[in-house]
Amino acid sequence: MEQVKPTIHGHVHLCQTLFRGMAENRTLMPWLDQRIWPLEAAHTPETLTVSVILSLREIIETGSTGLLDMGSVQHSTTTVSILKESGIRAVACNALMDRGPDFIKKPLSWLIKESEKIEKSCTEQVQYGLAPRFVLSCTPELWQWLETKDKSTVRTTHAAEASREMADPWIAEHGGNIHLLNKLNFLSPKTLLAHCVHLQPKEMEILKTTETAVVHCPWTNLRLGSGIADIPELLKNNIRVMLGSDGAPCNNRLDLSGETRLAASLASLKAPPGTISGKKWAEISGKQAAEFFNFTNFENDKVHLNLTPTEEDELARTEDKQRYLNEIPRAGRVTKVECNGKILYDHGEFPTLPKLPMSIKEARETVWNRALKLGMQP
Repeated sequence: MEQVKPTIHGHVHLCQTLFRGMAENRTLMPWLDQRIWPLEAAHTPETLTVSVILSLREIIETGSTGLLDMGSVQHSTTTVSILKESGIRAVACNALMDRGPDFIKKPLSWLIKESEKIEKSCTEQVQYGLAPRFVLSCTPELWQWLETKDKSTVRTTHAAEASREMADPWIAEHGGNIHLLNKLNFLSPKTLLAHCVHLQPKEMEILKTTETAVVHCPWTNLRLGSGIADIPELLKNNIRVMLGSDGAPCNNRLDLSGETRLAASLASLKAPPGTISGKKWAEISGKQAAEFFNFTNFENDKVHLNLTPTEEDELARTEDKQRYLNEIPRAGRVTKVECNGKILYDHGEFPTLPKLPMSIKEARETVWNRALKLGMQP
C-alpha cells in the first residue's frame, strides 16, 4: 500500500461521459458538429445526472480530488448540485454558446441569466467559472459581456486546438487564436486555455506576459488528430501548465495517470527525455492546479494506492520513483480517497454520490434518440 499524491482535472466535460464510444473516427469540427453538440443538446436533467455521476465515479476512484468542468449550455444547476453533494473540489461552468447550430446555441440574454443562476448556486467548495466554449461559438457581443465580469473569477476556453479551427477568418486575420483572445481581453492570471497545440508566432510570449495558464489534454489531441502541444517549451517560458482528460468521447478514460504517462512520453519528442522530472509532472497534475484554482488544504487530501509485491520491489530501485508512481494506472488500484477530510471513495464504495436516476443503457438510448430528432445523422 502506498499513499500517492492526488490529482486535479484541469479540463473535463462531465456532461459527455454518457456519450463514450458514440463519436469515433472524426477530427475536432466534424466531431462537434456531427455528434457532440447534438448529443449535448439532447440531455435532460435526468440523463445529465447519470453522466455527471458516472464521470465523478471514474474521476474519484482514480485518485482525483478536484476538477474544472466546462459544463453544458443547459441544466448546469443539475451538475452543480451533484458536485456539492459529492464533496469533491470543483470549478463549475456553464458552456457559453451564442453562435452555432440552432438546437444548442442560446441568445446572450438567456446565457447571462443562466450564468447568474449557476453562480448563485455555487459555494466555496464548488466555485463558479466562466466558460465561453471557443472563439467559433461566441459572438463579439458575448466577449464584450465577459469583459465586464469580475477579473478574479476563473475563466476558461478551448484555444488553438485544431488546424481547421485556426483557418477561421476571424482567427486568421488576428494572426492566431491567442492573439485574438488577447485582443478580446480574455487573457489573465485567472485564465486557463485548453490545448494550445497550434500556437502561432509570438503567442508563447503573450501567454507569458499575461500569466495565462494552459491545460494539456494529450490523449484527446491525438485521438482527434489535432497534434502535440509543446509542453517543454511552455514550461521553459515559465507558463503554468496543468493536465486534463477532456471528455470521455475523445479519450475513453478519465484517469489522469494515463494523461500523465502519455504527456511525459510525448514531451520526449519535443525535448530530451527526462527534461521534465516525475516530481514536476506530479506538481503539474496536482499542486499547480490546486494553487491556480485556490483549492485550499489540497495538500491534506489522501489517495491510497494498492501496489503489487512486484511493484514494491521495483519501486525500491527505480531511478525516478515519482514518475513510476505517477504512471501506474489508478483504475481498480485506488483503495481510498479523502478530500478535505471527507471520504469520497472507500474500497469500491462512493458514500457521497447519489444513486443513478435511471439505468446507463436507458440514459444513453434517451440522448441518442433525442439527438436524432434534432437532426443528428445515425
